[in-house]
Parts: sequence; structure tokens; C-alpha cells
Amino acid sequence: MAAMFSVVALLFSVSSIHAQKISVQVSANKVQVGAAFQVMFTANAQPSTYTPPNFNGFDVFSGPNVSQSTQIMNGSMSQSFMISFLIAAKKEGKLQIGPMQMVINGQNVASTPVPIEATKGAVPPGQQQSAQSGQNQNPAEQDTKVSGDEVFVKTTVSKTKCYIGEQVMVTQKIYSRLDLRGFQNIKFPSYNGFWSQQPEGVPNVQLQIENLDGVNYYVGEFNKTYIFPQRTGALTIDPTEVECVVRKQSNKKPRNIFEQFFGGSAFEDVVVKAFSKKIKIDVMDVPEADKPLNFSGGVGSLNYKVEANKQSLKANDAFNLKITISGRGNLKLLEAPKLTLPQSFESYEPKVTENISNTGGVSGSKTYNYLIIPRDPGDFVLSGLDFSYFDLDKKKYVTIPSPEIKITVKPGDGKSNASAQVFDHLKQEIKETENDIRFIKKGEFVLQKGDAEFFNSSAHLFLISLPLILFAGAIGYRSYYIKQNSDVVAVKGRKAASFAKKKLVNAEKQMQQNNKEAFYTEVINALNSYLGNKFNIPVADLSRDNITKELQRRQIKPDTQIKLFDTIDQCEYAKYAPGAVSGDLQLVYKNTVDLILDIESELKNV
Repeated sequence: MAAMFSVVALLFSVSSIHAQKISVQVSANKVQVGAAFQVMFTANAQPSTYTPPNFNGFDVFSGPNVSQSTQIMNGSMSQSFMISFLIAAKKEGKLQIGPMQMVINGQNVASTPVPIEATKGAVPPGQQQSAQSGQNQNPAEQDTKVSGDEVFVKTTVSKTKCYIGEQVMVTQKIYSRLDLRGFQNIKFPSYNGFWSQQPEGVPNVQLQIENLDGVNYYVGEFNKTYIFPQRTGALTIDPTEVECVVRKQSNKKPRNIFEQFFGGSAFEDVVVKAFSKKIKIDVMDVPEADKPLNFSGGVGSLNYKVEANKQSLKANDAFNLKITISGRGNLKLLEAPKLTLPQSFESYEPKVTENISNTGGVSGSKTYNYLIIPRDPGDFVLSGLDFSYFDLDKKKYVTIPSPEIKITVKPGDGKSNASAQVFDHLKQEIKETENDIRFIKKGEFVLQKGDAEFFNSSAHLFLISLPLILFAGAIGYRSYYIKQNSDVVAVKGRKAASFAKKKLVNAEKQMQQNNKEAFYTEVINALNSYLGNKFNIPVADLSRDNITKELQRRQIKPDTQIKLFDTIDQCEYAKYAPGAVSGDLQLVYKNTVDLILDIESELKNV
């Protein structure tokens, strides 16, 4: 993508020299306000993560644009990793480009800040009044009269007809007949009705020339997404919007004889909005004919393996049952298999481990590790663990049988049964002897008449009435319970906060492991679950407009709404640029919990 933004006839002047392994170059240290220039950061090794610099006082037209190069000279290999930005100064004065932060070979490295002097931009004759009113001559505010045939976005899909759960690749490209200098403010579709996943890493955009309907265009692929439809019917992928910086011929008159002679004002950089067209995908349900009873929604080309780490153990000891599903398909959407175990076996929720790659399509493996404890001795067989999925290549269901796993449970060491054995021994020893002399009873005791009978007594009448009282109470409670739970929407609304808190537990685990991308994904899943359950919005319809309508209808405060969408935007940004994410995860987690509590509190006060 760096080739897209090369500056013709400019030599880079080194402004901030090496900070260990990072160097920084700018195309000019002295620039005019609104004039675009390039800054490039170069490292001699590929970083594991990086944090973009602080561009306070600048407009960022494009970036980060990433490129890599490898050079072999005299048997010695050298690598370089470059990140560039196309920026322009917002105001006059002495400005500064902050340091770029990188983690290279486990070390934190930073570049040196770059000083920039911004001067007032030249104003063409007859436009002084507009300049004084605050209209700076920068690409974002210039004339954008460019036709839709000259610059547009094209979205293509690998297939327009597919099964539910089938992987579809979405590719988005920029087409321009003008000199494309960069792009910014990309608004991706929300993929309503789909689960989406982007490949790892930052896309490296390279411009190529493509002939479309007899016309040559500069074409750059800037995004690729893998989507999985989650409901049947006709689903729509909304248009993508991109602000493109292009260089076009200017209609302005030359300001002096030199520009007239050399053509200095013949071209100008402008910002135009490019849009793609809607894409419709027809989603079919998997066939009902021959559908296995144990089918759990797996679609693709999958493998299955079951194994136990022990097959002989003592009662009350534990063993692990590991189930691994691998291959290509909707692995992330698979639920944990349900086990059918002997009655004396206790099992717990499985530990789920994912090893999934998004490069060239979603593939990898998902492992479920169950902890199982047999309580009684004996010989047992674990069966009925077969796995069924819908094979896209064969267009039919495939069942992978699981081998029978024999478990031999030996008697325990006796510690767990010690109390029962002692109790049985005592029961045999405590026998009533036939002696006519008994122990003398000490303390207070109650006497009653010898002829008093239990029949028709108050205790007798109470015990007779007690079943009727309990039965009437049970019927009343049952009616109350049915009434409270008959409204499914109301039940989900009441339990929305508790469901969201359970999902936030996963986010807290990812936060403790400093796994930023997974953390932000779990936070957005928790918010989507809460909003969908609380306001009865299906997951496929969770758009910003629908959420805003419900929040306004429920009289949620504007500050709370802004806080909610800021959190959602931050998490969505983290999904598309995980390397550029910075901030305190603990603070994001706390703000999310407080946000849910604030909405609950405001709903109660309405």
C-alpha cells in the first residue's frame, strides 16, 4: 500500500533519527496548512504489535499503510517493515508528530518525535474572503465534483446462494480512474444476519490496473471478510462507504506567471465519497431429509476425534474426555457436544480451546475438555458420542462414529466410605437390652394423662390438614410461576443483565491474559446479548438505528446513549485494527459493567 502514497519529485529528509530499531522520515519538515505530506516509520524487523503515533494538530487522510521488504546481499539477509501515513497540518505553528510504539523481538521500542513547522497556505486571488471565514485549502474541504464512474467501491462475494452456516468470502475493492492518493473513514456494513470474521493482520493494499467494461482503473483491495449466514432467506449486505483522496485536474486559474508556465495549479487533491452496491445472498436451510438426531449445526468439511486420558481408575478419581473438531467450516459457532454418561458419572462444563486461523478462510480446530468423576466401581462403556455435520462438497450429512471407550472403575481407597462404615458398626452395637432397670432420665420432662389419645387431637387435625394446605399453596405458586414465565420477552428482559454479566466473565479472563482482540470481542458480544434480550431485538436486527429507537422510547438519558455507542465503536474498531488498540482494558471492562447498571437503573425509574 506504500506505493499508493509515494510522493513524486520529493526526496525524504530524515527528521528523527534512529531510536534503536525504528527510523522515521517525512517528505517535508516545513509544510503549508492543508497540504498533504507523508510520514514513514521503518523498522529492521517485523513487530508483533504497534501503536500509531499521536497526530494531534493533523488531519489523517490515509494510514496506517503497511509494507515489507527483504533484501539478500552477499549471503546476508535484511528485512524492513514500513508503516506510512498521509497527513496534513490543521493550523499554523510548530507542531509535533508523536513517537511510534512497537514491540520487536519482545522489546518495547519507540521512534523519536518529529517537529513540523506549518505555515499559512497560499490563497488564490478573489478567495481571500472565504479564507478569512475559516475555509482552509485542504483536500477534505475542496470541490468534490467527481462522477460515480470515476471512483467507486465494488463488493464481491464468493457465492450468492449458500446454506445456513456456510462460509462466504466478501471482497471489497476501490476502483478509480484518477490518481488515488489514499482513503479514510471507511464505513463497513453491519452484516445483519451474518457472523463475520476478518483475517489476521493489517491488509497491505497494492494498486493494480484492471480493465472493467473496456475502461482501465486503478484497483486496490482494501478489505476481505469471511461471513457465515445465521438465518435463512434473502439477506442483504449493506453498501460500504469510503472517503477517497484523489488527484484531479483543477479548474482554478494560475496565481502567477510561474504557475501558468509550469502548470503548478493544474492538479489538486480532493476527497470524494465512494459507495458500493448492495449485495443480496439467498440462504437455504440444510435439508430436513436424513438429518441425524445428533446434528448440532456443523457445516463445512470437518473431522472429529474423541479420546480419554485414563481408562482405568479408582472411584471418586477424575479423568479427562477430550473431543476435538477440526477442519474448515463454522467452527466458532459450534456448541459443546452433549454427553450421555452412566448415571454414576459426574461431569462439568468443558474447557474450550480454539486454534482457528482466518488466513485463506476460517479453518483450524476446537477442543472440548470434559472433567468426569465416576462415583461407583464397575466396568462402563462410553458410547453414543458420534458427531454429525453437513458436508458442503458432498451436499449430504456425514456422521463420524466415535469408538467405544471402556472405563474400568476400581473401588476407592475407603476414605470416602469411612463414615458410613462407622455408622453401620454403631447401629449394630446400640441394642436395647432386656433389663428391667433403665437409666434414670434427668432434666425437665412433660407428663400427660395415660388415657389421652392422639386421635382427634389438635396435632392430629393439623397433620391431616397439612397436605391440603401444602397442595393449595403449590397450586397457587404454580399459577404464579406460569404467569410470570409465560411472557418470554418479559423473562428475557428481566434476565438480560444477568446473561450479560455471565458473558463478561469471559471478557475478564481475556483481560487477565492481555488478549486485547478477544477481550473486545467478548465485550461487544455481552452488549449485543444485553440489548437484544432487554429490548427484544433479534441479533440479526441489532443495528444502531433500532437500538437508538428503543433507547429513546424507554427514555434513556442522552449521556448514557452516547456512552453506549462510544463503547460499541471502540470495540468494533478493535476488531478491525487490533494492532492499533491501546488503552486500559480494566477501565473498558468497568465502564461496560457501569453502563449496564445505569441502563437498568434508568429503566426502573421510568
